[in-house]
Amino acid sequence: MKNRIIINIIEKKSLKLFIAVWFFLLISICMFDSSIATTTLTVEDVRRMALKFNRTYLAAKEDVIKAQSDITKARSGALPNITLNSNYNRNFKLPSFFVQMGDEPPVEFRTGFKNSFGSSLSIQQSLWSGGKVFTALKIAKLYKKYSLEKEKVVKASIIYNAELLFYKSILTQSNLQVLQKAYEANSYNLEVVEKKYSKGVVPKFEVLRAKVEKSNLQPQILKAKSDLTLSQKRLKSFLGIDLNEDIVVVDEKDDTTLANLLPLSSLIDSALLDRPEIRQSNYLTQIAKKGIKISKGDYFPKLAAVSSYNWSAESDNFTMRKNNVRSWSAGINLSIPLFRGGSTRGEVKNSVATYHQSLLNAKQLRDNVKLEVEESYDNMLQAKKALDIQGETIAEAEEGLKIANVRYKSGVGTLLEVLSAQTALTQARNSLALATFIFRQARAQLKKATTVDIDKK
Repeated sequence: MKNRIIINIIEKKSLKLFIAVWFFLLISICMFDSSIATTTLTVEDVRRMALKFNRTYLAAKEDVIKAQSDITKARSGALPNITLNSNYNRNFKLPSFFVQMGDEPPVEFRTGFKNSFGSSLSIQQSLWSGGKVFTALKIAKLYKKYSLEKEKVVKASIIYNAELLFYKSILTQSNLQVLQKAYEANSYNLEVVEKKYSKGVVPKFEVLRAKVEKSNLQPQILKAKSDLTLSQKRLKSFLGIDLNEDIVVVDEKDDTTLANLLPLSSLIDSALLDRPEIRQSNYLTQIAKKGIKISKGDYFPKLAAVSSYNWSAESDNFTMRKNNVRSWSAGINLSIPLFRGGSTRGEVKNSVATYHQSLLNAKQLRDNVKLEVEESYDNMLQAKKALDIQGETIAEAEEGLKIANVRYKSGVGTLLEVLSAQTALTQARNSLALATFIFRQARAQLKKATTVDIDKK
């Protein structure tokens, strides 16, 4: 009976130990899986992550906050300036003077007290400063709008660069897959040739030729793998992903019909209306124009209302209840500039020149935007044509390889025909991958140039 109880106890302990070990292994497996988890990225994921982590875009958002602070500072010029001052002095040795009356000995008189207290409250309100205060406030508000448009410019640039890095990664991935498919096809060809050679159907030359074709692909595959790793690291660095983390880029099917592509004239009008650079230029022109008014403000008088309240007390016993004195005053200050050595006139001329420069820059920018849209539009059409041609070439190359394989298996064709058709198909696939990348690049460039999402349905 005792032995049976002991056995039961041992079995229960063994079961608990087994459960503990199993639980530990389960946790270890989960932790291991999480440590090697990969991040799957689509083009939408890339756009979102780029705006969330890119430092240049985050810095542009901080500029908007700084612009808001400039509005606060400009507004302060129209508000009263209130200052409170307080002081305390301890006189360790008081000054004195002597008075002599006739032949009597001089009598010493002490002046002041050991402790002195004081406090003053002053208020100054600008009434007129040549219009500089309110003009500065308007400039600050325009600069905030300018900063918001700058944020949009940076945002568009970040999205464009993120898309390019993503599509380049897709391109290198496609090139690797094409080479791997070619390697598999050449491996199959080598097996077929070796079987025929063993039966004495084909000469050894064809076996050697098949081996050479297969071996030639190996260094190309190694380089393609290296290119893929490098392109993915560049993408991860741009998105703020750890360089050692594994990622998988998802090549989603694109709509290449251009069914939503607007006419060139409409795209140009949209760019001139909605491009943040155009709005930035307009704001800079308005700021420069108001800068002239700021400079001319120094020609005019400045008027301000001032008021002050003063209190003081002196005593020997460190009390503020004795010997109190209070005073209050109010007035108006008028400052009239009579001569400043021509500095005001120089500032006005400089402001006028800056305004004229902004007008010229705005006109040049509009021309540049038009040219950019036209170039992007033309690149888009050319990329579309090239993509369509490569799509047809792929179908022809695949059909050619199929015919070459049938001819070779039936004994009519040669291995050279098969290898030549396989090489043509590999080149066609690489060309299609490149054409797809160029099409995507042209589309991203057109969206950036026009602010129109041509993919949106």
